[in-house]
Amino acid sequence: MIAAVWMPPGMRADDGKRVQIRANDQMRYDVLSIDATAGQKVTVTLTNAGMMPKVAMAHNFVLLKAGTDFVTFALAAMTHQETGYMPPEMADKVIAATRLVGPGESETVSFTAPTAGTYDYICTFPGHAQAGMHGKLIVKQALAAR
Repeated sequence: MIAAVWMPPGMRADDGKRVQIRANDQMRYDVLSIDATAGQKVTVTLTNAGMMPKVAMAHNFVLLKAGTDFVTFALAAMTHQETGYMPPEMADKVIAATRLVGPGESETVSFTAPTAGTYDYICTFPGHAQAGMHGKLIVKQALAAR
């Protein structure tokens, strides 16, 4: 049996957003803004392009729910080395996250873009978000099918 799925004109079943982000020893992402459409599958691959040892300069990608103050989240994360600098008491504020990656390592995470709005993503390694290692996911409303 073959099932048919309706898709808007010009859209393919494999349409999804793929984003490559490189992080470095200067505590920076090379992608500071990601555009997506509500309901779209988004796949982010984070690569640590730095040279410093993981214990000193690991990076992750943590996408926060709308309304979450990223500085407050990052400060809470600083005391949670045992959980990869992810504060368990704020787990409900996270949409998607990678593990911490060291030099030359990559990690991929996929998620469905939430409702239209702007969402922060950060690195939770101590001091990184506060030093400027953060960006925005900008989600636009999906067009209604005719």
